[in-house]
Amino acid sequence: MLISYLLVAWRNVLRHKVFSLINISGLSIGMTAVMLIYFYVQSERSFDRFSPDSDRIYRVPLSYYYNGSSIPDVDAANHAGLASALKANYPEVEISAHINPSTTWVAATVVSYEDQHKSIQFNETKLYFADPTFIPLFGFKMLEGDPATSLEEPRSLVLTKKAAVKYFGDESALGRSIRVNNEDYKVTGVMADLPPYTHLDFELLSSYPHKDFGVSDWGWTQFLTYIKVKPQTDVAALEAKFPALLDKYVRTREAGLGYKTAIHLQPISEIHLKSHFDREMKDNGDERTVYFIGMLGVMILAIAWINYINISTARAMERAKEVGMRKVSGATRKQLVTQFLLDASLINCLAVLLTVVLTTAFLPAFERLAGSPISAILTGTGVWATFSFWIIPVMVLIAGILVVGVYPALLLSSFKPLSVLKGKFVKSSTGALLRKGLVGFQYVLSVILIAGTITISRQVSFMQAQDLGYTQEQVLVVKGPSAVDSTSGTRFQYFRNEQMKLPEIIKMGRSLDVPGRMMLFVNEIRPFGTPVSENVAAYEMSIDDQFFSTFEIPLIAGADFSEDDRFSFPNYPDIPTLILPHDRTFHPERNKIIINEELSKKLGFKDPQEAIHQKVRFRLWDEFTGEIAGVVKNYHQQSLHKNYEPIFYFFGDFEQWPSISIRLTTTDLPGTIEKIRKNYAAAFPGNPFEYYFVDEYFNEQYNVEQKFEHVFTVLTVVAIFISCLGLLGLGIYNVAQRIREIGIRKVLGAPVSSILLLFCKDSLYLLAGSCSIALPVVWLGVQSWLNNFAFHIGLEWIIFVVPPVMLLIISTLTIVAISMRAATTNPVETLRTE
Repeated sequence: MLISYLLVAWRNVLRHKVFSLINISGLSIGMTAVMLIYFYVQSERSFDRFSPDSDRIYRVPLSYYYNGSSIPDVDAANHAGLASALKANYPEVEISAHINPSTTWVAATVVSYEDQHKSIQFNETKLYFADPTFIPLFGFKMLEGDPATSLEEPRSLVLTKKAAVKYFGDESALGRSIRVNNEDYKVTGVMADLPPYTHLDFELLSSYPHKDFGVSDWGWTQFLTYIKVKPQTDVAALEAKFPALLDKYVRTREAGLGYKTAIHLQPISEIHLKSHFDREMKDNGDERTVYFIGMLGVMILAIAWINYINISTARAMERAKEVGMRKVSGATRKQLVTQFLLDASLINCLAVLLTVVLTTAFLPAFERLAGSPISAILTGTGVWATFSFWIIPVMVLIAGILVVGVYPALLLSSFKPLSVLKGKFVKSSTGALLRKGLVGFQYVLSVILIAGTITISRQVSFMQAQDLGYTQEQVLVVKGPSAVDSTSGTRFQYFRNEQMKLPEIIKMGRSLDVPGRMMLFVNEIRPFGTPVSENVAAYEMSIDDQFFSTFEIPLIAGADFSEDDRFSFPNYPDIPTLILPHDRTFHPERNKIIINEELSKKLGFKDPQEAIHQKVRFRLWDEFTGEIAGVVKNYHQQSLHKNYEPIFYFFGDFEQWPSISIRLTTTDLPGTIEKIRKNYAAAFPGNPFEYYFVDEYFNEQYNVEQKFEHVFTVLTVVAIFISCLGLLGLGIYNVAQRIREIGIRKVLGAPVSSILLLFCKDSLYLLAGSCSIALPVVWLGVQSWLNNFAFHIGLEWIIFVVPPVMLLIISTLTIVAISMRAATTNPVETLRTE
């Protein structure tokens, strides 16, 4: 019996090739899109699961509460002493470790290797200092060396496989000597490269200067801290003990600074999608983006299923006589339902086979579109091989067969044989309403998707075109030299003089940070003579006297720095010599700072001019007294996700600067860069010449939004294409139902245009009703998404007008294409049976 059912289903597929092709292509395209989205969502949710004990590993962020605020500023990094304190005070902690980037101490890290065959050097931005316990904590795979002891001795270095190949090729790196900022280090281990599915981002790990480095330091908060808890640990109960730990070590100090901190445990599996704290190792993904793309997959699948239902009911009249004959021949309703469900199963199975082919073919392109190595993540984490991964697609397939098969099967099996065989039966108004409702639902989804695409595109364009408050175009940033000595100041002056001789160079300035990323350091500042409770958290930024003019950041009050305004530090023994001033003396009243508009407001000045020459107390390594020399206009240091941050600037008397910014005016960029490179090599021999452009650097912050825009746009086009198939199904059904009506109208003299309008009118009413539902949803959804940005577009008319107009054009063209043939057919042909 089953074979007979399958043969009948197969004959139906072959007999109605056009309908079968529409059904199979619609379902397969929809399921392909859904599978690609499913793979993407699963890959994004699989980060940091490479460790066998990943469910027991946590990061410990630090939350700052300023001036009694209940909303904290959260930093991914923590106190230097926290890792050892957690292990010492809580038996639940099995192992703890902390790491921090080499840029915590030095502006640049140059790693070099030289032997009789070669001499190479690189400016390494991914070198981190790490505790000896860091490698065992995560269980990294070591290719050479002992994971337990490789970072125990000072000046030990563990390389990833990628770094080892870069310096030593295919030769063994273990035991080799390598130089880091002109100091000799020994390679004590080589580990496997970090997988692409982790929030960690390093290529070299260095040991600390000594074993107990930072154990007693509770004022230095630049350290990413991780712990692994013992099995069966009650994490909530452990977190409840943390306030007592902070009371013991930091509360007294915090009371003198005007803020309070808290710590909590963050599962490493949640960092990629749920963590956007200060000092993250790299840009993480976004949970909202994954959620929206997942919802888009649900919409596409719903549209594909609706298409099948509409096209199946459109064929109801064609199969009505078949049903009547089967019933007269003794077929029960159960048998008919089984037959029609098998029809749906066969169509779905054929669509699944085509889906496998399409998914395999388009997965590499989708990976490039989404900017994610999806297949590598799913394979590397082993998710591919899990039962839970495949059970969802299987359940979706079964659900699809039931959803798209049950209604047509019940509809067709309900026909009365006598009415059917006489060529007439009562049409169900409920069925007609359901079909129109389903297409109306497609309209609703299509309006939402088109409006979403427009919103994302316009917001991304807005962010990229927004006036950032400074000059971006043709501003080149050269990474500063890492090797410094007593001649570094003279060398830089030589470099500046040679550069300014070039007609292509307009300005050149130095700084600790440049626009495009979060600044490294946050400290406190308050008006002089006020209590510490008045402290304002502000970013600190060291610049020279040419920084503002290089970026054309305007001062709205006061004056810029001059060469005499170099900031003087006290003679602290723990500050490296390279950042001490020439005279190594402390002039507490001489220090001038410049603040931005935002900080001026937070300090209570009603007008920027009021701030000029006012004294303030602020912290760097210690608390200083200084004078406000100027106020600069707010500019966007970070992306438009962020509001303006309060910033104070000082002219650091440094020998080493991370960034040298050069504003150019040239049509020959390669030639100009080559001239700069030669001058740099002459001034700073032994330092690699590396550079980037500020506009490209800044726009890298929008990579997530750009990828989201690309994925959303492509999938929206797919959804609209599948929706057109739904319109095709409804159009075919309507034409088939009203073919005799069309003939009668033509006999009575109706022109073709009025017949086309007859069909388009129904679609217009349906679209109008759908828009009345969709547009309020669009308003809420767009407003919610835009609220994630501190600076964003408004609710523009184009978002609400273009989607209905686009759908009106698309639906009208589709319906006209379907109904044109019937409208131009000789009425004699359609009325022959009457």
